Amino acid sequence: MPRKYIRKSDRSRYDYDKLTEAVNAVKNGTISAYTASKQYNIPRTTIVNRVYDRKGLKSKTLGRCTALPRDVEETLAENLHVMEKSGFGLTRKEVIELVGQYVVKNNIKTPFKDGIPGEDWFIAFKNRHGLSVKKPQAVEHARRTACRPAVIYGYFDLLEKTINELGLT
Repeated sequence: MPRKYIRKSDRSRYDYDKLTEAVNAVKNGTISAYTASKQYNIPRTTIVNRVYDRKGLKSKTLGRCTALPRDVEETLAENLHVMEKSGFGLTRKEVIELVGQYVVKNNIKTPFKDGIPGEDWFIAFKNRHGLSVKKPQAVEHARRTACRPAVIYGYFDLLEKTINELGLT
């Protein structure tokens, strides 16, 4: 999908609730697909495909389903928000590598080449979940290096040694 894709069809003229109502009416046999198409102003092929379950996973959004399951994407976005608030924001490359490792490890079937998502996926993911990429600041880098386990354990070992030497236990 090109990065500056512009939708050519106007699918926003009906909402999900109207589509569900039309599909249920056709399934119940109260009206035909042609009548439902005229009555609800929804394309007949859309109604027929939903009645006979020809179009895979149903979602409330227009367009294709996402490459990763929606709950996985939401969990990933929430975790990225938490990490960013803690001062450990990930770069674009790190997020893409993280998702690639997750896909390979969990054997998720995706359209990604070699199991690694591309830039277009990342841009769409970022837009879907309201994420933004910011330039890392020196403070964040200093926090990242200072919070390594080796540094923290070294500090507490030195603190324990000093407390024991001074007899403050």
